[in-house]
Amino acid sequence: MTKRETGRAACLAAMIMVIAAGTMSYAPAAIAGDHQSRSDVFWWWDQGGTTLGSSKLVRTPNGIMAVFKTSALQPGHAMTLWFIVFNNPAACAGNPCTVEADFENPAVMADFLVAGGNVTGGGRTTVAGHLLVGDKSGSGYNEFGLPEFAVGLVSPMTAEVTLGLHSHGPAQTGAVLSEQISSYLGGCLVFLGPGGFAAGPGDIPVNDGECSTMQASHHQP
Repeated sequence: MTKRETGRAACLAAMIMVIAAGTMSYAPAAIAGDHQSRSDVFWWWDQGGTTLGSSKLVRTPNGIMAVFKTSALQPGHAMTLWFIVFNNPAACAGNPCTVEADFENPAVMADFLVAGGNVTGGGRTTVAGHLLVGDKSGSGYNEFGLPEFAVGLVSPMTAEVTLGLHSHGPAQTGAVLSEQISSYLGGCLVFLGPGGFAAGPGDIPVNDGECSTMQASHHQP
């Protein structure tokens, strides 16, 4: 088994343990040589304000895993969770790194990669996912036709990671629903808020085709 295959097997085994734990525990399962952190979930525009839930991130030399548990959501809406990765946080303009100030700085080596997705029920949801070092296949840049900007996860133990919850509005059906819960652009006709990031309650998607990244949780190394 190659090093990449070993890393994937370890990630998948840990995620299976998370799923098997059900509602009893949302902490990613520990594996050898890992580092775990917990962080609160906030509205994108009110980070440090009202706590909506919590997330946990597990780092290993092979990659990262996350479990994001949150509330205050529109029932029946499609959501995706994104790893917003700042591979070189030392180059960020401030502490912590932010999308607004640092994402377009090449020295930061930033990328956003899909972690998972689902449809909310009762205003709450839990999304879990993992990302291997060097895997650029889930980068949002690919959807925009800019694969040359995708860098993926380079430094899992030292990267700064923001988990961003992206709403795709009311869940649709069939192929559209599949895209809504697996991609950045799925079902999106209008992006609410500056750059598609919610700047207030008015930027929370309500209607078909509306999208925005509206919740966040930060993990520093």
